[in-house]
Amino acid sequence: MYAVPMTFSWEELFSEGSLPDKRLRHRAAKIGEACSERPGAAMTEAFDDWRDTRTAYNFFANRRVSFSALLDSPMTVVGRAVRALPDGVTILNVQDTTELNLSHLHTMTGLGEIGNPKDRGLFLHPSLAVSTEGVPLGVLSAQLWARQPEAHGKARKRKRRAFEGKESLKWWTAIEQAEQRVGRPQILVHVGDRENDVYEVFSRAHKAGYRLLVRAGQDRKVEGEPGRLWAQVACFPSCHKAKPISVPARPAKEGKPARAARETSVTVRYGAITLHPPAGCQGSIRMWAVEVIEVDPPAGVEPIEWLLLSTDPVSSEEEAWERVHWYRGRWRIEELFQVLKTGCRVEARQFESRETYEASLAIALLTAVRILALVKRARLSPEAQATVALSDEEQHVLVEHAKRKRAIHPGAPASLQLDDAVTLIAKLGGYKARSCDGPPGWLTLWRGMRRLEAMVDGYRLAMGATI
Repeated sequence: MYAVPMTFSWEELFSEGSLPDKRLRHRAAKIGEACSERPGAAMTEAFDDWRDTRTAYNFFANRRVSFSALLDSPMTVVGRAVRALPDGVTILNVQDTTELNLSHLHTMTGLGEIGNPKDRGLFLHPSLAVSTEGVPLGVLSAQLWARQPEAHGKARKRKRRAFEGKESLKWWTAIEQAEQRVGRPQILVHVGDRENDVYEVFSRAHKAGYRLLVRAGQDRKVEGEPGRLWAQVACFPSCHKAKPISVPARPAKEGKPARAARETSVTVRYGAITLHPPAGCQGSIRMWAVEVIEVDPPAGVEPIEWLLLSTDPVSSEEEAWERVHWYRGRWRIEELFQVLKTGCRVEARQFESRETYEASLAIALLTAVRILALVKRARLSPEAQATVALSDEEQHVLVEHAKRKRAIHPGAPASLQLDDAVTLIAKLGGYKARSCDGPPGWLTLWRGMRRLEAMVDGYRLAMGATI
């Protein structure tokens, strides 16, 4: 399995020609660095000098700076890097939608209804490039919109509307934008949940030769007996070998109860199916179905039951399990939303206009990807040097603090491996590192990073340096 080596500095993300002038590019990189060092902090906390804080606010208020303008260069950089990967590599392009509740910003105009009609905010639909090992690489597309009041109740009439007039167009838009950024056929597999089960998306992807992996959400008509998707898949022979998987925790949402993280075992069955077009669509589509079934689920817990639809042929048990592994990569986008809201606190931002908020959201989105990637990369490449994620100053302070707290041997070298650095940072955030504890999560790491940056500031003061 090829480990994708892909990390970018803020200067690389905002490369020459990305924003209208060099000064704006420099400011974008500087704000990004400050937000990475102190994720979740308001601009007044992210910078110690009021002049830098004022510059940041002026930057977000600049009419030449916008959500799309700030993300254009970083997405291009990621797309170019994916394009340059060796032959045979597959990259997952996972996408989903989240609500941004901004009801507390009473004077902000341009917001719309979100899940609860009484709440106001925006919808964010990014797609995230993820290695098949589960490491986020960067954003390949991002859509942001407000649902207008006149759209309320339109769901009942959506079957009569053209696809271009439906909100579900977002799935196809994300696929097209990602493919255009990468510009290399067949390297991306576009992964989506049940909401992505849209026949028009399947049809367009089939004609364009794009690769899809989507969890089925509708019991569609299929060719042959018994004529329906789930019933036909139930006729496929089950693979006898079960495999363990880790099921992540899920917060309660959309009427679904919260789910605790757990370890379980699942088995699969697979086979080819041909989807018949629903009314208003044309052309049957041949796909491959992989059903994932939990073995002996705990009492009172909703069992794991996934039916995955793949445009890639599935002709062996090994390939069926590979599709399951790829689909689990979709959880990175859920984790990204958690980092964005809990770590970067994008729903708590205080801006007077939607335009300035959206500009700050673009920087926060890039910051969230970096935080999440650090956690995942440390688990995948524990022997990598910590300098891929920390400055020399941060590493020095972390090592010296650990020596004084006897967290490492007094004679330990000044350089750290990435896995050791992540553990020490997590301990600053409350991680106990007991034998019964799993690896630290992003929230603990985020807390540790905030404490480390405060320690670095103290170190600079003691050394007489400017902070």
